[in-house]
Amino acid sequence: MKKMKSNLAMVMCVLMVIGLLAACSSKNNNEAATSSSPSAQPSSTETASASSEPSNEARSTDPITFDMFVNFSWYGNEWNDPVAKNLTAATGVTLNITKPVSDDNQKLNIMLSNKQLPDLVLLDKTDPALQRMIEGGLLYSIDELIDQYTPEIKEVLPKEALTNYKSSDGKTYALVSFIEGEQYVEAAKKYNSLVGSNQPTWSIRQDYWDEIGKPDVSNPDAFIAALEQIQAKHKDKIGFYTNAVGVSTVKYLNTSSVVTLGTGNFFGAQALTKDGDTIKSGLRSPAYQEVIKFLNKLATKGLLTKDSYIDTKDIFSQKINNGDPVSYTWTIADGTKVPADNANTSYTVLTPFSTYKQVRDGSGWTAIAIPKTNKDPKRAIEFLAFLSSEEGHKLTKWGVEGETYTDPLKGAHYHMVDGKATYLPEYWAALQKDWDGVSKQNKLSEYWLSANSVWWNGPEWDANDKEFIEYNKMFGQYVEYDPTLSNMNLDSTSAIGITEKKIIDLYTGYFSKFIFAKDEATALSLYAEFMEKADKLGLAEVEKAWTERYQANNANR
Repeated sequence: MKKMKSNLAMVMCVLMVIGLLAACSSKNNNEAATSSSPSAQPSSTETASASSEPSNEARSTDPITFDMFVNFSWYGNEWNDPVAKNLTAATGVTLNITKPVSDDNQKLNIMLSNKQLPDLVLLDKTDPALQRMIEGGLLYSIDELIDQYTPEIKEVLPKEALTNYKSSDGKTYALVSFIEGEQYVEAAKKYNSLVGSNQPTWSIRQDYWDEIGKPDVSNPDAFIAALEQIQAKHKDKIGFYTNAVGVSTVKYLNTSSVVTLGTGNFFGAQALTKDGDTIKSGLRSPAYQEVIKFLNKLATKGLLTKDSYIDTKDIFSQKINNGDPVSYTWTIADGTKVPADNANTSYTVLTPFSTYKQVRDGSGWTAIAIPKTNKDPKRAIEFLAFLSSEEGHKLTKWGVEGETYTDPLKGAHYHMVDGKATYLPEYWAALQKDWDGVSKQNKLSEYWLSANSVWWNGPEWDANDKEFIEYNKMFGQYVEYDPTLSNMNLDSTSAIGITEKKIIDLYTGYFSKFIFAKDEATALSLYAEFMEKADKLGLAEVEKAWTERYQANNANR
């Protein structure tokens, strides 16, 4: 999402020895800091740098264009920005990026049916299309390409990358980004960064909260009471605002937004719950029913409107920037906006309820695969190796190194402090004020095709950052890791996937009825009605399929 222009001369030198991607510098390692210098350097267990000598074979930088299909309709990069230009200068690679019009997998399924895939495919790691490509023999084994052309990449990848994503034949067919494995958790805890800028939270307008004496808001009833007091004084404002329009477009029932309905993690509702060695839908859970009761109470008091379930992301951002909501749900990074109608105040991140719970599987997000239709698999794996390296992360996320910040585009963005890559305070402040806006300007952090979570997040980490020390105290105790719940999406084209889709369609016609029912009794009655219909459609069969997937995934752990 950011951009970088400097370092090109250095990059061109590095290209001739891209083997250095594994050991660029133990000083610049993956626990890089945020806005001020941490006192300690990373230990050898925390670094993503290579401990052994990398290959000295020169990599080609001759021009080559790869067609890459990104299976996300919202993806906005077109390889025409400074970050892309820097990557092309460093590797010779240009990407011709295409994407679907809608997130229904139709375009990718047609490619699969015709066995006409592009050079690279980027998709969610849980997308059933990935398994279809593997089973169809359409992909190169990443392990074999690495062994043949870029063995040094093994030293910089998270150890889980080539062990936790093996197919039934023992081979790995895609590189997964943003893995939060052992290395990541250890480093994140050390730098008070287990809870980072992307942590889901609620925010409230500080001036309005102060105006009513800053009462306790640490539980649902107290929070609602405070909103009532504020809205009585500011009738034109939205009491509680959350962009939950995505609930209507989910493809899988095990998506968190299904059970949180825009409340983040404040009630601890989880899409999947464990019952012994079986998996149940979070729609059955008491936590989910608390979400319904809370939202219904807000709605009946006029503190929640249908805007939260209709507005697009852009409209959502605009209303928050304008200062229209009293409170809103988002993340820490976007939780302290300065409202346009009062430059002397800001929104403030609220302490979570005691029921807050976030379960992370730590298994990453996207996967990038190299189909056998690729015109030059050697250059393709070398490109991914470069993106996986420290130098690749400098170009795609860290930005320009230097001591003087000019603007988001020119930088400088980071400098080295006590061996740590650290965002300049001015740049970090700009990000915190408007992360989305800054990223649109410089495109740094937009090209996360093979992102190592430690290197990617490193410049934002600072063990001495007082703000994030406090955020980690607020939220850290509620964060759990459970990798056994990863890779649970069911194939939407299978019989059970079609059953799941029917239940989703039923749900999208019901959830707003729960929320905007005339009272709690009616809301819960509608919920019971929905659950009865969901069971008739086959929710128990979906849960059985989840259980089978869960047990198979973890049989060899």
